This record gives sequence, C-alpha cells and structure tokens, in this order.
Amino acid sequence: MAAFPTILEAHNAKNIPAIVHLAQAYDENVAVRWIQDQLLQVNEFAGVKSKLSDMQLDELAIQIRLEYGYLNLFEFILFCARLRSGRYEDFYGSVDPMRILKSLDAFCADRRSEIWKEAQIKEKEERDREYEESRKNSIPFDVWYRRLSEEEKEKVRDTPYLGGRAKEIDEENKHNDSHT
Repeated sequence: MAAFPTILEAHNAKNIPAIVHLAQAYDENVAVRWIQDQLLQVNEFAGVKSKLSDMQLDELAIQIRLEYGYLNLFEFILFCARLRSGRYEDFYGSVDPMRILKSLDAFCADRRSEIWKEAQIKEKEERDREYEESRKNSIPFDVWYRRLSEEEKEKVRDTPYLGGRAKEIDEENKHNDSHT
C-alpha cells in the first residue's frame, strides 16, 4: 500500500488488471471471491458487535463486481485500506453493506476528481507546450507581409482582420521610401 498512497497513483499503476478483467481471465466466481477476501479484512477489522453475514458478504461482493468492476485491483485494495482507516463511512454497531457501498461511491467520486484534475493539468501543459512551439516558429506579421508578392499583399489588404494592419505597413513603407 505504501507504493500507492494516492488514488491517482493506484489508478495509473501499470499492468494492474481491473476487477472485470479478473472475471474475464478466470471467471466471475474468482473475481467475487477476491472482492470477498478484501471485504473480510474490513469485516474483521471493524470493532463492532455485528459483522457481515455470509449472505451479505456474497451479495455485497456481487454488487461491487457489477457496479465497480472498472476499478483496478490496487484501487479496490486502497479503498478497503481507507475504509478501515475511517476515511469514509463509520460503522455503528454493525458492518453495514449499504455503508460500504456509500463509501465506495465516495471513493469513486474522489477517483473521478483526481483523474479529472490530472487530465486538466496535462491538457494545460500540452497547450503551453504547443503555444511555446508556435512562438518559436512564428514571425511577426510585418515581416511575413513584406515577404509577400504584390498579388498576395492585395489579397491580405482585402481581409477584414489583417487588412488594416497591412495598409499601415504599406503606409510605413511609402513613408520610409520617401525619406531615402
């Protein structure tokens, strides 16, 4: 667990199958049993009088497999660790499957938020990189305009956004030519 202290690091871990992949590679029972094993640790850890019954554990594991099969195995282990540490719902008197599902929903909301924030950061970095690259390869408008042929300059003068600046440059050129 120390290797994946954040949800994002667990999510981004390479070569870690999702719960659904465990079911596809082996069978549904293997995936459900694996979830049950993780939940048993929570069940035993919780200091309450009433623990999950076998039937509750079975149904809860199946529900998690069906609704949250997209989580990778490390993410689910991290969720169980956080559940045991009290980061989500508390158990009062009994380990309640509904509280575990609410906690898992909160964990997944945190997961979506972290993934979204990372995507936003990467997108901004990419935009900044592209902007810097375009700045390195760009030339000022007046330099570009002066390199055009007369025919191309005429077309530029007729455009709404560039025409005004093109005409200013033409005036500057006339003014400079008259002084030389």
